Amino acid sequence: MPLPTPVLDDRRFQDIVDEAKRLIPQYCPEWTDHNVSDPGITLVELFAYMTDLMLYRVNQVPDKMYVKFLEMIGVQLEAPRAARAPVTFYLSAAQASDVTIPEGTEVATVRTETSPAVIFTTDADLVVRTVGLQAALTRGSDAQAESAWITHDLRQLELPGQKITMFPNPPMVGGAFYLGFERDHSQHVLAVIVECELAGGAGIDPNNPPTEWQVWQGGLARWATCEVEYDGTGGFNQPGEIILHLPNMAEGEFQGIRGYWLRCRLTEAQSGPGSYRVSPEIERVAVESRGGTVGARHATTINNEPLGVSDGTPGQTFQLLRAPLLTRDPQRDVLVVERPDGIVEEWHEVQDFADSQAEDRVFTLDGLDGTLQLGPALLQPDGGMYRFGAVPPKGSRLTMRRYQHGGGVAGNLPRGMLTTLKTSIPYVAHVANRQPAIGGRDPQTLEDAKLRAPQTLRTRTRAVTADDYEYLAREVPGVARARCVAPGPQPGDPNAPKPGQILVVAVPTVDDPTGQIPGERLTLSAELRSAVLTQLESRRLVGTTVDVRGPQYFWVSVQATLQVPQRSDPALLELVQAQAERDLYHYLNPFTGGPNGDGWPFGRDLHVSEIYGVLQRVRSVEFVDDVRLTVLETIGSGAGRPVDRRLSIPDQALICSGQHTIVVR
Repeated sequence: MPLPTPVLDDRRFQDIVDEAKRLIPQYCPEWTDHNVSDPGITLVELFAYMTDLMLYRVNQVPDKMYVKFLEMIGVQLEAPRAARAPVTFYLSAAQASDVTIPEGTEVATVRTETSPAVIFTTDADLVVRTVGLQAALTRGSDAQAESAWITHDLRQLELPGQKITMFPNPPMVGGAFYLGFERDHSQHVLAVIVECELAGGAGIDPNNPPTEWQVWQGGLARWATCEVEYDGTGGFNQPGEIILHLPNMAEGEFQGIRGYWLRCRLTEAQSGPGSYRVSPEIERVAVESRGGTVGARHATTINNEPLGVSDGTPGQTFQLLRAPLLTRDPQRDVLVVERPDGIVEEWHEVQDFADSQAEDRVFTLDGLDGTLQLGPALLQPDGGMYRFGAVPPKGSRLTMRRYQHGGGVAGNLPRGMLTTLKTSIPYVAHVANRQPAIGGRDPQTLEDAKLRAPQTLRTRTRAVTADDYEYLAREVPGVARARCVAPGPQPGDPNAPKPGQILVVAVPTVDDPTGQIPGERLTLSAELRSAVLTQLESRRLVGTTVDVRGPQYFWVSVQATLQVPQRSDPALLELVQAQAERDLYHYLNPFTGGPNGDGWPFGRDLHVSEIYGVLQRVRSVEFVDDVRLTVLETIGSGAGRPVDRRLSIPDQALICSGQHTIVVR
């Protein structure tokens, strides 16, 4: 039970008026007209109104004291968070030498009459490297022996008139064509230019060939799938080019050749209809770099902003021109102090002055209003002054070398919105964000800080309980949900944490959690996993280890038959079907699903009776005739297994919607 908050004076306007009327006979017995039309009563009501305002202000004192107590323990309002998005730069043509797109390049949305441009800034240099092929291999299915490898002469890949069989005949699932590169082409846009005979891929659907492009990542990840932006060959049925977006690559060795590997592999669809009857034969293969992708965040960079001149006193404050500020880089976002004697010093930001000594060149910076403060000084009992940080000599010029401002929900943009280069870059034709920008958040409000203060006091700078780990993981930008799995045996999970091991399961944020969410948007990226690990490693207990993973997803598909009143209009059948599908996608959802509507709970089983309940609530449905559930533990892995009455899932698992099929009669 929370502690009761005392009200300093609980009287209201009418209470004061009634009390004043009760005192009239005692102090003014000759005053007998107490109706509201009497001028004296009007004055009483006026003073009661003014007194009520004063009491309201008095009752704000506990709230103000609460805020002051928060300041005393170091709780401050959080600055906005910047949305992030991968931004792809496309070259006008393949270049003979490497092209560097420098860090800090600004891209933006199109400015309109009603909305300003939203600016994003790249986080690192992007070097688009030229391609150097050093090997080409063909391999049979994964089940075949090492003798299934075939090494191709690279000269054949450049001279028309000679044919190369991509996959051994007959084509089988797992057969692949490998290309080895001399250099790393992580996050590159590559064009694979192919010259092949017409109908080289006879038997397939040109719009959906049974192939996938992958790069070698090594370790447990092994092969990672590339995004195919465009396939002009129609599955190797005609000459053309294939535009690929490559993820991160790692150096690997195949057939004694070390390099960075790209392969085209036959998928499981090769075993069904629409498969290759014979292997495609190509006459020429060339690979070109057409661009690259780099991370960017919703920010504008300000360089070398002059702040003013020091007057030589402690505790000086200066105001930056732009606010609110984003997270600072401690190595680059520094204060430059140019002393009158010509010496230039770098001063660094600290969270507070509690541990600062008199000679420390430090400052604090408020991320919300951009106030920069130098170390104060306190008068000691012996008459001396204790300084919390150094003071620039009088006449010193202060300059903020660099900082970034921006952030907020305005940066959460859909894909394809960042299309404008703020500055021209040689050889760059255009730019686009092929994925949505997510993670932007407005500055924290006071009410939110009050609600979060107890959690902050409990966790502080250490993680002890499961709630602590989950709270700290959710504080990382880009994490929507988190679950700390308790150590101990978990049924059906041999990788469950052992005593002393802490397993935190993190769900990444998605821009639109409605409908059927693609599996790739729910994958925990390596960058986000590293950020959560960094957050938790410094706060874990000594003697424990921390691991961060993505959840195990169970993709549930519902096939149901619904009955509506007889002779219903056909339009009603379509409305009922659409509403039933929306309700299912909403209920079987890691963000909006579950009984409480705040996301499917971790480790909660699914009962078939729940699906009956969801469908029965759809308007105009008389009864649910039939419900069948199938579940996939890996998206795209097959038809799925049926669910009888109950689907049991592990503690670190979540339920997502597969493809639902609703029939309305």
